[in-house]
Amino acid sequence: MVVRATPRGIKVVPEMEELSRQVGAFIQYWGFKAIHGRIWVHLFLSPQALDAGQLISRLRVSKALISMSLTDLLEHDVILEAGKGPRGKQLFVANPRVTAVIFEVLRKRERQMLDKVASAFKLLEGDHRSGSVVAGVDGGRLKELGIMIHAARDALEAFIALGEIGIDADLC
Repeated sequence: MVVRATPRGIKVVPEMEELSRQVGAFIQYWGFKAIHGRIWVHLFLSPQALDAGQLISRLRVSKALISMSLTDLLEHDVILEAGKGPRGKQLFVANPRVTAVIFEVLRKRERQMLDKVASAFKLLEGDHRSGSVVAGVDGGRLKELGIMIHAARDALEAFIALGEIGIDADLC
């Protein structure tokens, strides 16, 4: 096993770097930034809270990227502030309630995205219902799309409701 020492002496094995990259790629697939997943892995697997400087050193990225990414992750409750370190620097940990984090992201992000889709649909549907000829739009397909959007919103709301009543896979 080859170990890479960072400027602060933290040992980072290539397997950790690869896992970090792979989780980053997975998170990026879901619309976040790869760096978010990479940071989360380091915080989740660390035996102690880490500060921004330690993350910069481990991930070999800029202070600006870490700063912006920590702000994003805190906003979505993916990570939590864990007090101050011995040198007065803010420490961070991964939120241990992963399922709650997923439900919160669904509430904040996916619900808003579906609301925008529904609003755009209503505009086009209004044009169509008013008798305006909308070039390239099949009325039957428009109706089908409306049903799909409605079903997607209902499914999302039902899934979010599971989190609100306490269904939490973290307890399993």
